[in-house]
Amino acid sequence: MNNTYLKRHRENLLAAEFLLTGPGHFCSSIHCSYYAVFQLILHIHKTENTYIYRDRDKLDRQGSHDRMINETFEMIELRDKVGAGKFIREMRALKKNRVTADYQENYMDKAWGQASFGLARSLTTLLQNIFE
Repeated sequence: MNNTYLKRHRENLLAAEFLLTGPGHFCSSIHCSYYAVFQLILHIHKTENTYIYRDRDKLDRQGSHDRMINETFEMIELRDKVGAGKFIREMRALKKNRVTADYQENYMDKAWGQASFGLARSLTTLLQNIFE
C-alpha cells in the first residue's frame, strides 16, 4: 500500500517548527502545523480503510476537511470519549488559526505560531496513542 501521508505529516511538522523558530514566518508555520495533523488524519483513514477515505474524491471540495475531521472524531469517540472531546476542541482551534493565517489580513505573531505548533504536537500524540 503506497501511503505517503505519514511522511508528509512528519515533513509538515518539521517545517512548522523551522518556520516558527528560524525565519519567523508565523503564518506559514501555522499552515504547516494544521496540514501536519490533517496529513496524519488522512494516513489514519487510509490505513483503517474507511469509507470516507475511499470516497474522498467524491466529496464536495467545500467542507471536505470538516467531513474528515468529524469522521475522525467519531472513530476516536468509539475508543476514547475523553480523547474525542480533546481532539475536536484542539482540531477546531487549529483549523481556525490556519484559516485566519491563510485567508485573513490579521497578523499572526509568534504566540499564535507557538500555540498552533503546540496544538499540532498535542494532536499528533493523541492520534498516535489511539491509532498506532
